[in-house]
This record gives sequence, C-alpha cells and structure tokens, in this order.
Amino acid sequence: MKRTLLHILWLLFCTLSVAGCDLDMESLEDSMDPEDGGPVAVVFHLDGDMPEFDDPGAMFGPPGPTQQRLLRLLKKASRDLLVQEIVIHVHALPTGWARAAEIADGISKAAKHKPVTCLLESADNLTYWMAARACPRILAAPAGGVDLIGLSMETVYLREMLDALGIEADMMSVGRYKNAAENLLRNDMSPDAREASQSLLDDLSFFFIADIAKGRKLDKKKVKDLVDGGPYTAAAAKKKGLVDDISTLAALMHALGAKYEGGVVTDYGRTPPKEMDLAELLKLFSGDTSSPADDEPRIAIIPVIGTINSGIDQGGFPGSSEAVYDITLIENLMAAGDDEAVKAVVLRIDSPGGSALASDNIWEAVSALARKKPVVASMGDVAASGGYYIASAAEVIFAQETTITGSIGVVGGKIVIANGLSRIGIHRDGVETAERAGMMSPMRPFTDDERKDVLASMQHIYQLFVRRVAQGRDLKKEDVLAVAEGRVWSGKQAKEHHLVDRFGGLSDAIDQARKLAKAPGLKASVYPPPKTFMEVLGEAFSQDPEARVLSSFAEGRLALQLHALLSREPVLALCPVSVNVR
Repeated sequence: MKRTLLHILWLLFCTLSVAGCDLDMESLEDSMDPEDGGPVAVVFHLDGDMPEFDDPGAMFGPPGPTQQRLLRLLKKASRDLLVQEIVIHVHALPTGWARAAEIADGISKAAKHKPVTCLLESADNLTYWMAARACPRILAAPAGGVDLIGLSMETVYLREMLDALGIEADMMSVGRYKNAAENLLRNDMSPDAREASQSLLDDLSFFFIADIAKGRKLDKKKVKDLVDGGPYTAAAAKKKGLVDDISTLAALMHALGAKYEGGVVTDYGRTPPKEMDLAELLKLFSGDTSSPADDEPRIAIIPVIGTINSGIDQGGFPGSSEAVYDITLIENLMAAGDDEAVKAVVLRIDSPGGSALASDNIWEAVSALARKKPVVASMGDVAASGGYYIASAAEVIFAQETTITGSIGVVGGKIVIANGLSRIGIHRDGVETAERAGMMSPMRPFTDDERKDVLASMQHIYQLFVRRVAQGRDLKKEDVLAVAEGRVWSGKQAKEHHLVDRFGGLSDAIDQARKLAKAPGLKASVYPPPKTFMEVLGEAFSQDPEARVLSSFAEGRLALQLHALLSREPVLALCPVSVNVR
C-alpha cells in the first residue's frame, strides 16, 4: 500500500494532467496547430475495450479510447483543414450491434467531408458489417481475412453439470419467453426460447445483409450467397468484392507519410500533460474544482450502464465493470431535476436489467423527473428487462434498429448447493425461530408452499412492470401484455410494437432533448460532473482489496450475475443471458 501511494504521488507531481469535466457531445476539441506541420492523414485505432464515456477518474494522462471521444474526434477531423484523409484501423470492435451502428454513422458523416478508408485486420461479422455500412474504401490485411459467416446465437446449458455437482437451480419465471434462468434448468433450448431467438436473429440478419449490400453496392442475393460461402482470405475477399484492396498497416502508413507534408497522426486530439503549480495542486487536493461553466444551461446525459442493483455505488476500483445502483442513480436524477442549469435529461441506457425492486425505484424517479423537465431515453446495445423498465418512463425513446430491448418479464428463485457440499463432506445444520426462517437459504430448496408464494410475488411484480410500461408508453395494458411475456425484440420490432419511438443514436436523442427544451444551442455533458481526484482516490482505497477483486470478478461475468443478484433478492427483471449475437 505504501509503495502504491508513493507511486501515485510521484505520478501526480511529475506527469499529472487533468481530464476535462465537460464531455459535450457536440463540441469540437481544439484544432491542430498549423505550426505542427502541413497537411496530414489521421489514423484512428479500434481495438480492445471501448467504454462509452470518458473515465472521470482518469487523472493521469488523457482519457483512453471511448466511443463518445472517438465520435467527437471523427467530427473534428472531418472539419480540420489540415486533415486530408482519415483511416480507421480496426483490429477488433468491442461493442454490440447498436453501438457499432453509432460508430458507423459517425464514420459515414466524416466520409462526407474527407476521404475515409477502413483497414480491417481480421473482420468478424460485426466488424465487417460496420465497415461495409460506413466506409467508402475497405482494405484487408494480407494475413487477415473476412469471417463473413452469418449470425448466430447460442447458450451454454449447465443443467447436467449442476446435477453432477449436486447443485439445484430452484428457479421460476413469469412470461412465456422469460428464459434468463433456462441455461440452469435445461440442457437445450426450449421451443419458446428458440422461437423468440430465431425471430430476433432473422430481424438482425435482415439489416446485416441489407447494409452490406447497400454499402458495397452488391445485390442482396449475392451478399446472402457470400455469407453462406464464408469465411474468406484477404485475397478471396478482394476477388468477391468484399474489400477494395489488400495492405498492411505499415505499408498504408508509409504511403500516407510520403503523400502528405505533415505525415501521419496516430494520436489525433491528444493534448500534452498540463503543468501544474503548487496552488493548482493544492486546489486539486482540496477538491475545489468549481467552474463558472457549471451554471451554464445544458442537457444532462445520465449514463445507466450495467447490471441494475439495489444500494449505493461505493466507487468502483479502476478496471471494475460498470454497474447501476438505484440509490446513487436516484440521487443523480433528483439532482438533475433540482439543477436549474439542466434544461433536459438524456438517459443513455445500456443494461440487461437486474433487480426488479431497484428498476421500479428508478422508474419512479425517472417519472418524477419527467414531470419537471423533458427526459429522453437513448438505448445502446441492450436496454432490456430492467433496462427497458427504466426507459419506459421517458417522454421519448430512441433505439437503433439493431438494439436488443423489451424482455418485459421477471425471473426468480435461488441456487441450492446443499447436495453438492455434502458430497465433499460439508453438511448443514442449525436452528430457526419460524417455519420459513430458512426460506432463502441456499442449503435447501423451497417447499411447495414457499415456491407458490415466491411465484405469486413474481406475478405481482410482473403485473406492476406491465402497468409501469403501459403508463409510461401511454398504451393499454392488453397491448403491453401482447408484447411482454419476457420476449426480447430488436429495435425495429420494438418500434413496430410501440415500445420505442424513433430510430437513432445518442446524438439524435440529444437533439430531441434540445427541441423539447426549446433550446437548440444547448451543450450536452455527462451528469453529474466528474469526481475530484481525492474523491476517486479515497473511494478506491476505502474498499477492502479482496472485496474489490471479488466484486470485479463477479460483475464482469454475466453467468455469475444471476447468482450474485439472487443472493440479495429472489425476483429479478433480467434479460436472458443467451442474447449475444456475433
């Protein structure tokens, strides 16, 4: 610990730079200094993890690659007089289908102003679809290829393994298609799950084929045949018209370097570390980071990203997965409602759901906020179950056609491990003060009466979920029930069923919020403002190190989230774990 603190202090004094608090989605960062050289080509690299927003705790050096930063820099580069050409080097696209569509839209907009080339190292379905949809010119690496093989969804079923281990999943669900726990109860896909999954996949596949055909100027039938015949080497992909040429990154950069006087810029938009005097350092430590800009009218962007939990966000350690905590989010929603500078709110939702109780608490807070000022929901890759629950309280809901949403239903129960433990010599015994005192113990299954009561509670929550959606969406209860039952929909299907209002990304939702606020010039920024360095540091070191590791491990694996959530409450509004389309 002492060594770590010394290292942090050394970095603080020697290389400290402070990330800006304003994450305006529309503003452009400072243009390049003409004294830096002549015309240039800019290369953006897409690889590895890409969160949506800049990390407010990134105190050392500029913020890392995030989706919103990439989109801002693409917009800036497309208008920069020194930038003559843009290259998107894609090694891996770490997003889902909806966020990939937003990135593609950003690239397409840039391509209207500057020549844009996408260089693909080894493209899977998602990566190639994004490139074909957005890039006027596509190159493939000679050692790579295009794995154009069609979309699939699959789930790993654990029932036989659990039986072998003596573990029982005492689970129930409300909703014909609510199969979030199905992989624990079966060894294969149920007919209902197969029906819903096939419908969703067919809808996504339609856009997959159509967008590739449009982008590459090919007949849809030919693209379908190409998908059935994949994968392809780089040479084969060029022959089939899937890419325009073959090149290594080094060869492309050498060619661009020779072509432009200013050469190739690979860190476009990066600002040097800010030198700080003692007064600024003391101000940072004191937490005094107020700015006159804090009072300027704005659109507040409130992220709702990750599994939904009850409780307070204790401040994740750097590298931990994103999660939503109802008390913390409600506090942020209330603060935005009371903040006179906030004229409208955009909820950026990318969540498979989680706690039904927490989702309902947040729904109420969003509804209360919407009675005070405009609230718009923007759906990312997934806004399902509890994620949709929250979105339904917004005035207008935006989704991409490839967003995964809906899943109006609940699942509940517990994991029983007594038999498994007994096989290795661990046994359970104890005393109780009431007949049902051990009802939620993982050491025994529910009795028939207990299971009946748990199911009744789940049905009550399901009906509440349906009423909330009907109220928020101004629909009849029967209409919501017709598209509920835990079924997952694509954004296109959801719009057809009036579960969402419009197609578009975060920027479109921000524009709509401006219209509702009747203030077209308002800036948009993440709300609340980032924490100070000392707040981030204090939260990180206030947690027990072992707890930080275990929390990060559990939150980062969806297969463990069900068990982790059930250990706190028996009824969940959680999207089926099988929704993973590649």
